[in-house]
Amino acid sequence: MEEQRKESKYAALCSDLREQIQQGIFGSGDKLPSEGTLSERYACSRQTVRQALNVLEHEGLIVRRRGSGTYVAGLWEKKQQTHRIGVITTYITDYIFPFIIKGIEGTAAKSGYHLVFGATKNRVENEKRLLRAFLSDGIDGLIVEGTKSALPNPNLELYHELERAGLPVVFLNGNYRELKTSICVRTDDRKCGADAAAYLFRCGCRKLGGIFKSDDIQGHDRYAGFAKAVLQNGGTLFDDALFWYTTGDYETLFSTENLTRLLSALRQCDGVVCYNDQAAYDLLMVLLSHGISVPGQLAVIGVDHAGVSEYAPVKLTTFEHPKEKMGIAAAEKLLRMIETGEREKSEQFVMPLVPRESTGVPGKKSDKK
Repeated sequence: MEEQRKESKYAALCSDLREQIQQGIFGSGDKLPSEGTLSERYACSRQTVRQALNVLEHEGLIVRRRGSGTYVAGLWEKKQQTHRIGVITTYITDYIFPFIIKGIEGTAAKSGYHLVFGATKNRVENEKRLLRAFLSDGIDGLIVEGTKSALPNPNLELYHELERAGLPVVFLNGNYRELKTSICVRTDDRKCGADAAAYLFRCGCRKLGGIFKSDDIQGHDRYAGFAKAVLQNGGTLFDDALFWYTTGDYETLFSTENLTRLLSALRQCDGVVCYNDQAAYDLLMVLLSHGISVPGQLAVIGVDHAGVSEYAPVKLTTFEHPKEKMGIAAAEKLLRMIETGEREKSEQFVMPLVPRESTGVPGKKSDKK
């Protein structure tokens, strides 16, 4: 009976510490409480604590450093370097991704690293396949853009496995809320959404619509900023004029079946904030083809300063995405983590406004019909 009690105590301690490590309460490289502290906290003997720590060490979750203490495994462990960095993004050759990748590639090459690419197309099964491949084939670290980052992610255990293997990870654009201590290089999307709405009000708009992405966290954050700014400027949020899409159903947004509802709702507005420049461009083309003038009847604003914003029939007002700078920042952080074993801090870029024709002139009284 006594042996069973001891066994259950160390198993409970083991389970509790394992869960805290996996949830990020103790992050990679963090020092665990001393044996004495754990003994007091869990009302058990030091021998029981040592038993639990032995199990976690065997599982590769912790490492013991003589004269220093016990640490969560990961960045403390130096492995044979491959000089390969994994890069997982939604796309590789589309939209603004080539510029981000250029920043990563140039920075990595200067330090003697080469990149191994993978594209998820925002599908979790592709993310799973790529993570498994990188764990199997060997890399020194990973730069990854999350897949459907606004939703619970089914591949979290693979990220925990990367951490246990001592492989640092830097996220792009947004990270999973379950990975609380993860490092991320992103844009300030709430501010961007707020600035977009506020600028339309300055351009004379009074009733705003919006098109946002529901499966990525940037869409939620841009909407949150947009909504706050609308209310702060004395506006009202109209559900019928707010449209949401995912990567998988984007094409239906401007489909023949949906156009009547879309145009009917937006005809009641005088301005619309779009999730990105691609959505803004596609909307612009639909509006013009249906005789709706931009910005005369409807002002349109996008995000990212992508090529389509410049080449559109009516040049699109947009926000400058850091693109190559984001890639450089992510690569520099990952390389420092690989080389020094020290944790980095997340970084956030503010996106400046790029005013153009599609929103009209600030301060001018609206004459929209």
